[in-house]
Amino acid sequence: MNMTCEIVRDFAELYYERLVQPETAKAIRIHLGGCRNCRNYYQECKALRKQKAKPSVKIFSDSDLHETEQRLYLNLSEKLRKRRFWEIVGTSAALGAGSVMLTIGLFLTHKENHTNS
Repeated sequence: MNMTCEIVRDFAELYYERLVQPETAKAIRIHLGGCRNCRNYYQECKALRKQKAKPSVKIFSDSDLHETEQRLYLNLSEKLRKRRFWEIVGTSAALGAGSVMLTIGLFLTHKENHTNS
């Protein structure tokens, strides 16, 4: 299989991740062995991939951690307060609707009893 520079560059990341067929990998290796431009391009791709893979670590001071913890706590408290409020509203609405239905049912039953007697 004859690889052009364009094809090798298109497959460079897949080749690095070992996601190409063995025959394709062999053809790329042969091309990289004889083409300095593609070899340099592949080395740059490898370096970028390795750089992206490194986790970035940020060190927080105790005051930053305390401040963040406080913000998270206040945010969570507010969410829980809103959730409790809507649970109470929902329960109250359900109880109110049930009371209205019960009252209407009693009224209709009482009315039917008076018309039948």
